[in-house]
Order: sequence, then structure tokens, then C-alpha cells
Amino acid sequence: MSPRLAARSGARRRPPAAHAAPNLLVHELKHLAGRLQLLNENLAGHFGDPAFRASAWELLDDTVRQLRRLAAEMHEREGRLMVKLRVDLNEILDDALASCHPDLAGAVELEERLTELPPIWGDRFLLRRAFSCTIENALEAMAGRGTLLVASGVVRRGGRSRLLVEFIDDGPGMSAEFKRRLLTRQFASGKADGLGLGVYTVRQVVALHGGTVRITSAPGAGTEVRFYFPVDEE
Repeated sequence: MSPRLAARSGARRRPPAAHAAPNLLVHELKHLAGRLQLLNENLAGHFGDPAFRASAWELLDDTVRQLRRLAAEMHEREGRLMVKLRVDLNEILDDALASCHPDLAGAVELEERLTELPPIWGDRFLLRRAFSCTIENALEAMAGRGTLLVASGVVRRGGRSRLLVEFIDDGPGMSAEFKRRLLTRQFASGKADGLGLGVYTVRQVVALHGGTVRITSAPGAGTEVRFYFPVDEE
């Protein structure tokens, strides 16, 4: 086999984590850059407003904290594609909600229905970013209005217990063609400058944890994204 063919063959055999981790890191950095860009665009016109300055300092402080956290997480990984520990999905959901792109929320009403879950073996960074990206994609599609439900629970699926994490919005919904593009592209968004991470990569993250993703959507009917994870047998 020629070196070029060998390289191409090796690339095809790369595990999903080899693609998912860098994609999520790029999205995290793009997300934080978007915060700073938004702030920069509004500085000249609003810096004289004390309320704006207070909000700006808060946004800068939180962005610095998140950059430091990201740097620490990358350092802890030490080049590893996955770092699985016993994790609580509800705690990761809370963290994802706290770190989502703030200017996207607008007047969206957030409803949480979290049920106590048994821990699973998971990579906290990958799961948090997958949840965050799903939340941000929903908020972006909702354009600052409506209701987003974030829920968790234990359900029976295929004759076995599964942990369920779901995101249900009453936004504009998606056509079958748009949904197909989301499922096949690593990065996707409803806007040219959007921050959306493709469901393709989110599905990779969930698959790495033995789970599946189900999406139900139609134009004018909102979108439901459900993650199913296996219950660890211990």
C-alpha cells in the first residue's frame, strides 16, 4: 500500500472521539470569541451607560473564567481523546445551562424538570459541550422568545432501562431536508454566522457513551432532541 493510501486508510479508521473532541474544542473557542465580538460591537455606542459597563465587566470576567477552565481541562486531558469518570448527568446539564451563549437567551423561558439519576461513566468535557451545543442551537433557532424545556429521567426503551436527557423547544421547527443536513455536517447553523455545532458531532459524543440521539421536528411544531444513555450495571 502506498504511503498516501495508507494515510487515507488510517484516517478512515480514526475513532469517533478523534473527531468529536477537536470539533467541540473549536466550538467552545468560537462560542467565547462570539461573546467578545458582541461586547466589542456594543462598546462604542453604550459605554456611557453604567448598566452596560456593569454587564460588560461581568461578561468579561465570566469569559476569562471559562477560558481558564477550558485551558485546565485541556491540560488535564494530556492528549487523551476521552477521560471517563463517574459523572452525574444532571450536574453536567446545570453546568451546560450556566455556560451557554448568554445573548441568545433573550426572553426565552427555561423550564427544568430534572429527576435524580444514577451516575454513568462519562467524559464530562465532551458531554457538557454536547449539551451546551444542543441548548445553544435551540436558543439560536428560537430567536429570543418561547419556552425551552430541559428534562432528565429514567425510561424503559427496548425492554431495558435508559437514562433520558431531553431538550424540547417551541421554536420554528425544521424541515426534513434541514434536519438531514444537521445529521450529516459537523458544523451547522440556521444563520451564516451562527454558532451551531452539527448534530453529527453531538451524535458521535453520545455514541461514545453507548447512547443514541433521537430528533423529532417539523416546521411550526418546534424541535425535540432526546439523548438516551445506558444504565451502568453495578
